[in-house]
Amino acid sequence: MITSDEENAKVDSSRLIAIKDFYSEILNNKRDMFVYLPPSYNQNEEKRYPVLYMHDGQHVFFADQKGESWDIHRIVDQLTAEGKMKEIIVVAVSHIEDARIAEYMHSIPGGYDIFHTDNQGELYEEFLVREVKPYIDATYRTLTDKEHTALMGSSAGGLVSYNIGFRQSETFGMIGALCPFFVSVDLDTMEDRWLSHVYTEKKDLKIWMDVGDAEGFTVMEKHVRQVVDVLISIGFKPGDDLMYYYAVDSGHSQKDWAARVHAPLIYFFGDIGKPVHVELRGPEAVGLEGPVRTLNPVVHFDSGFMMTDLNGRYEVNDPDLLEVTADGKLLPQKIGKAAVTYMNQQLKASLDLAVVPFISNKATVRMFVKVPASTPPTDKIYAGIELPRIHDQLYGGTFQVPQDMSFEFRISRGLGKHETDRCGREVPYRKFTVSNGLILNYEVENWVDCPPGNEVR
Repeated sequence: MITSDEENAKVDSSRLIAIKDFYSEILNNKRDMFVYLPPSYNQNEEKRYPVLYMHDGQHVFFADQKGESWDIHRIVDQLTAEGKMKEIIVVAVSHIEDARIAEYMHSIPGGYDIFHTDNQGELYEEFLVREVKPYIDATYRTLTDKEHTALMGSSAGGLVSYNIGFRQSETFGMIGALCPFFVSVDLDTMEDRWLSHVYTEKKDLKIWMDVGDAEGFTVMEKHVRQVVDVLISIGFKPGDDLMYYYAVDSGHSQKDWAARVHAPLIYFFGDIGKPVHVELRGPEAVGLEGPVRTLNPVVHFDSGFMMTDLNGRYEVNDPDLLEVTADGKLLPQKIGKAAVTYMNQQLKASLDLAVVPFISNKATVRMFVKVPASTPPTDKIYAGIELPRIHDQLYGGTFQVPQDMSFEFRISRGLGKHETDRCGREVPYRKFTVSNGLILNYEVENWVDCPPGNEVR
């Protein structure tokens, strides 16, 4: 059944098909699925296509009040028209709101049950493998083997992609884990609460894994990087069957994932091409004592693909001052100033940084948010940091957070309850980077789920 919205349903001769109320005997529930068919699908009835399965399917092609769209159909159409990737079928499997976290979390004996739910990741995995994929393979002209079958998602959807990939590597040969939600950080104790098993047996997979540099506590780079380091230790080769990207100026939203999803699409279904440009990003200083810091050499390719090079070559103008490992870790030796140069074939990029005696792990930040009088009663709101209620129209407090951490966010009262302007229109994302003594004051004009006109003026 083609969706009724013709503008969305047909883009450059490709088609979007809505499958309503797809029933799962395994999960005993129903959900919508959406299928993208490429432009040539009805032109050559003998041709078969690779398939990309995606989680959180209601945001793969469309936007709603609870989130923007990845616009995957438009991105795939453009990449295939430019010859950068093969034509593919995309299957977007919607989540059920009340069951999303449970279905996207596998069991982890001895792990943390921070969501107070029975994890159903194993059942959701069976649902995809035993119900969804057989239905798609029987209904559409697919290439059914693992070499032509990919699975991708973001946040909790990135985590479940990682788990299913290692557990079902005979079914899925390509795994895209964007901002995988490996760890929940206890903001009171700063304790890392791992939500997943970390696999230590090499599988025949191509893996794309990334994380944004402005996700705050939602997903932290150090946790994703820890999993990437384990992948390398068990035999995955950066730049070959493993691609990692530490995404610059990127938060935790559909707009951020849409801005870079072309890279895993090209990696899985196209040719990444040749490197043409490199940016070397990193801290201004590293301490002889304090947190481990890393460089982020972002290599751009002529196809539009980009990734962080974890097998780089570096030169330091004073090797006695500082060493840099191939994966970008900074190993300071003595106080002073250093110039570091990254080299990749004919490409070079440099930056200057200081080696100082000590850099603190944490900084003190004060944040306060004023909300409209129409705000429904709630004990806390979210502004990158979870803010407790001070009184009816004020939330905030003083917080200890990791030094130099960046946050990009809209203020919200929970999923789908973010701030808007007085007329109910979307507002720009807010952003800040932590420094000691930072004081932030914000004001919410209105909420997306509240009628305009009742705000404090």
